[in-house]
Amino acid sequence: MVLSRNVLEFIDHEKVIVSKRSDNIIHVSFKPYTEITVEFQVELVEIYNQLTSGKKSLFIFEGGEFVSITKEARENAIVIEGSTPTRASAIVVKNLGQKIMADFYYRINKPKQPFKVFSSFEKGIQWLHSLKIQDN
Repeated sequence: MVLSRNVLEFIDHEKVIVSKRSDNIIHVSFKPYTEITVEFQVELVEIYNQLTSGKKSLFIFEGGEFVSITKEARENAIVIEGSTPTRASAIVVKNLGQKIMADFYYRINKPKQPFKVFSSFEKGIQWLHSLKIQDN
């Protein structure tokens, strides 16, 4: 992931880069070959809280090649959802495998907050901005 000029601050972890954009959207970019486990989720929530100061925020997620999530982490995501600072999530997929995984996740572990899958980063950002407008 290349950081754009509109990044206010970021955390570069061995498995992920999480950045706070100037529009206050949190961009989460998983590095290739990352496995998301329950233990890693705990670290992620700490990073998210650090960048958002615990305030509910809009998130956009994307992953490099061969990112995976364990069954335990999928189940845990629903358990911890209320204690994370996510208000809505846009998921950007780059290939059919990622789309299948995202769609499967949504059907099996339906999030309580808005969640939408996109094939374009810009369309995901536009959707998140539309949620901001609805709040006003």
